[in-house]
Amino acid sequence: MASPRTERPGIGGAVPRFSWKGSLAVLVILGLTGYSVTGTNFDIVELIRGTGAAERFVSEMFPPDLSAATLRATGTGILETFQMSFLGALLGAVVAFPLSALGTQQISTVGASRGERLRRAVPYHLSRTLLNIFRSVPDILWALVFVVALGLGPFPGTLALAVHSAGVLGKLYSETLEAVPGRPVEALAATGANGFQTFLFGRLPQAMSGFTSLTLYQWECNIRSATILGFVGAGGIGQQILISMNLFDYPKVATLVGATIIVVLIVDRFSAAIRQRLAY
Repeated sequence: MASPRTERPGIGGAVPRFSWKGSLAVLVILGLTGYSVTGTNFDIVELIRGTGAAERFVSEMFPPDLSAATLRATGTGILETFQMSFLGALLGAVVAFPLSALGTQQISTVGASRGERLRRAVPYHLSRTLLNIFRSVPDILWALVFVVALGLGPFPGTLALAVHSAGVLGKLYSETLEAVPGRPVEALAATGANGFQTFLFGRLPQAMSGFTSLTLYQWECNIRSATILGFVGAGGIGQQILISMNLFDYPKVATLVGATIIVVLIVDRFSAAIRQRLAY
């Protein structure tokens, strides 16, 4: 009896099959890359030439200014930035929560009347549209709007962070709510629970840890954004950095930037530790 024939693998392994879709995708990416390089005047040679000026700028920042007056001003700016970022994330979460609840897709509309489907669709699309508007406008533009309306200071910066955070968190909250397992929600609906009850006792408990993690991450982002908002007069340490830059006080700039980096790293580690505990 002849032994069964065994196939020996080729030296190079399996040869990938040709795909028109894959080839077309590569060509599109290459075309967009070339188009973007041309449109942005991207030039490696010019970048290398500019390293000398960058090195001179960095060298003028050292040694940092560690005088008592500069440290006091840095502490004040850092504290203001911290307050703006925290309050902006908190207010954003408060606004995002009800909008995300309204912007969560229902389990099923099968068997519902046309009026019932319309009643569900209107708040869904309105809340989604509002969240898209909040999120689509960058926080620095929101800061400009509030600075014009309210004047300079941390208050307009806080409102700008809150509005933008509401848009980002609202979308992420709604996606978290839609991603939770549907069986508990369906079981509650089968027992006669209404939409509010199924949300409160079915979706929300499963999504709370995700909400906390997302809010902490948005707080991290607000720390960075609050620094930039100071460049348009919306308070925070960024405003002091801009003033020092205009006065060519580069050692003070180094102190302010270094303090900002330290605070961002501390908040990042603190937030990461909490998220890790929530995950387990």
